[in-house]
Amino acid sequence: MNPQFDYIFELFTLLISLAVAEMLMGFSRILKMRARRKAGVDPTAISVRVGWLVPLLGLLVLIDLATFWSIIWTMRGVLDMRIATIFGVLVLIGGYYLIATLVFPDEPELWPDFDAYFWQQKRVVVGGVLLINIASTVASLMLGAQGAEQVAAAQKAALEHPAFAISSMIMLLNFPAFLWLAFSRRRIVCIVLMGFIVFTQLFHAYATWGLEGIL
Repeated sequence: MNPQFDYIFELFTLLISLAVAEMLMGFSRILKMRARRKAGVDPTAISVRVGWLVPLLGLLVLIDLATFWSIIWTMRGVLDMRIATIFGVLVLIGGYYLIATLVFPDEPELWPDFDAYFWQQKRVVVGGVLLINIASTVASLMLGAQGAEQVAAAQKAALEHPAFAISSMIMLLNFPAFLWLAFSRRRIVCIVLMGFIVFTQLFHAYATWGLEGIL
């Protein structure tokens, strides 16, 4: 591992932790609001409809944050302590944190129907995640983060473990799925696409479990 990566990773960890905390706080606000609604102690919360769209979007972003973290980890051998690297980390991770703050409304009581909030923020959130994923993937390829050993390990795993080969191919469909999700105006299509992306990420995590040298 590049010794300078430790200093860069500290900055990365701080920003990504803030993004994860923002997502968990969003889920926490929804659960607390539902508890107040069931108890009948908050008349405002009673009239709020959460639905499925915003929670699914939050789950998608949270899981994608974990995947994004793994991409940065694969770059540990090629990132060094330069001002350009620091700016790049700030742009990518800072952008991700900004996106995370938009997934859930800060004051849920102001949105009687969370679906309306979803349609207002969906294109910014999904489009932002897609752009960051593309940028990080391109950066990883340009910097040669996947060395000969990692490539050989991936090829061997694909031959010996069919689940890994299938999950790797399905993961390639995430990019068009994100693009479709960003522009779709149909509720059921958005639910299916978000479910598909979440499934592919979880399936890939399962398929790579226990495979040495594979993230």
